[in-house]
Amino acid sequence: MNEITEKLKEFGLSEKEAKAYLASLELGDATASDISIKSNLPRTLVYDILERLIERGLISYSVKSNKKHFLAVHPKEFLGIIREKETAISSIMNELETIYKKEGAKRPKVEIYEGKEGMKTVMNDILRSELKEFLAYGSSRSSYELIPAFMNDWHKKRIKQKVIMKIIYNNTKQAKSMIKNFKSTLEYTKYKFMPIELESPTATIIYGDKVILQSWTKEPFAVMIKSKEMAENQRRYFEELWKIAKNN
Repeated sequence: MNEITEKLKEFGLSEKEAKAYLASLELGDATASDISIKSNLPRTLVYDILERLIERGLISYSVKSNKKHFLAVHPKEFLGIIREKETAISSIMNELETIYKKEGAKRPKVEIYEGKEGMKTVMNDILRSELKEFLAYGSSRSSYELIPAFMNDWHKKRIKQKVIMKIIYNNTKQAKSMIKNFKSTLEYTKYKFMPIELESPTATIIYGDKVILQSWTKEPFAVMIKSKEMAENQRRYFEELWKIAKNN
């Protein structure tokens, strides 16, 4: 149940909202008191939570014998909400991109992304760039340790888009084990090894006019630097490393 609660939180519910929804889902037609007991949440608080869930379209209610009875909507409604949000954003995407790209608009040259969701955002930006190749070096720790399902799906998208990943690993058992265990993700990949036997959670990625510095620790973060000059310098540095790196 904890895993389900965490996924509902990723959807956007608070922990208490997730608990109230799950309690209602299990009970079926139930009063706020029933849901309070089932979710182990204070009754006075449950009323407010249920009202918020009603507003989000996740709980419905009826009145029986002057008492409100609550009922969780079918779980598939979550997918409907996601589709509605996607449709709403898609309808204004051109306008948003026009504003973003507007000449003279002040944009930060350095952006910081924190947590697993931040790392996902950075990785997705690589594929959204529509480039045919990106470069990476320095890391011997697999991102699969932190976001395995996402990375598996990400590589499928990368391969479908035929984006080449050119990467230099540190010469470690962990890196070689990762290559052995995740062969399906290595299509459209070129890789070599540096003679450095250092386990490291950090990585550098270069694509377009961006350089990404990643730290795949328990509390991961990434720094995105938007600089054509720096990206070109890093690209030249990578190519020099590639010359001295070994195939195995």
